[in-house]
Amino acid sequence: MEQKNDFECQAKLRMSLYALRGADHEKFGELLNMAYSAEKGREVMNAVAFKGYKFIYDAMPGLNGACDYDNKTVKLDSFHRQAELAPTLIHECTHILQVDRLCEKTGAKEAGSVINALNARDFIKLNRALEADACAHQAAYAYQMKDRDSVLFEKEMETPMTQAYVAEMEKSGDESKAMRASFQAWYGYKKYQNAYEKQFQPQILRNAAKREKTGERTVSLSNPDIAGFCRFQGKPYISPEFFDRAENLAVSREMKDALAATGDKTVAALPVRGEKSALPPVLSKAVAAARGR
Repeated sequence: MEQKNDFECQAKLRMSLYALRGADHEKFGELLNMAYSAEKGREVMNAVAFKGYKFIYDAMPGLNGACDYDNKTVKLDSFHRQAELAPTLIHECTHILQVDRLCEKTGAKEAGSVINALNARDFIKLNRALEADACAHQAAYAYQMKDRDSVLFEKEMETPMTQAYVAEMEKSGDESKAMRASFQAWYGYKKYQNAYEKQFQPQILRNAAKREKTGERTVSLSNPDIAGFCRFQGKPYISPEFFDRAENLAVSREMKDALAATGDKTVAALPVRGEKSALPPVLSKAVAAARGR
């Protein structure tokens, strides 16, 4: 596709708002101006401008926004200030780019057809990675806005993802390292872990119930695949091995028991948060090998 300039992309985005009220068009224009006032915002918004997505303001209690990739829609909460929604817009539009890469890699027409067919372990790995990556790009945008909008920046600094990004930038000035630090900080944020676990568990159970009726099998994604969906300057910035660390795979005991009941064998590989295995992994393998003789 021919590279479009900022003006063409912003014009296309303005026409992509689905709204009946003139006030929403004014708000969205203001929001786009805020997004385009930072390099990260221009980068992300230009990349999604011609992807065929529509944007909608809606009442979203408890949420700032959401990306419905199967219906190609980005929803923004109609009750939030524009300064609060600008980082959200960058976050949700990052999801558009992620699922595009997933579809390109798998050949799927719709990302949901792949995501909802994943085994439990890879479903959790993938969705955590996509959220961590979107938060890292959101943090990068917030950092670039710190001298332009102090209110926006201070609000974003309430999360450990932005805190980690800023700390690394002030230490090294290396954007790639800052992205990595922000990404990794997501996995230690208890608030998000709990919130997304509540979202993931019922979805995984619904997917399993559907497969039981249809007889379809689960599919998997490799760690390099997942790392490849999360990019900075066009390249993966997270090591594939990161996703197999026990602390990054851990789930609650309640979730593990619920998922195990589906018969999905990959659930056994999920550590339980706060519980220690009886034997270290290396020793466990040695004992298993000895028993197999």
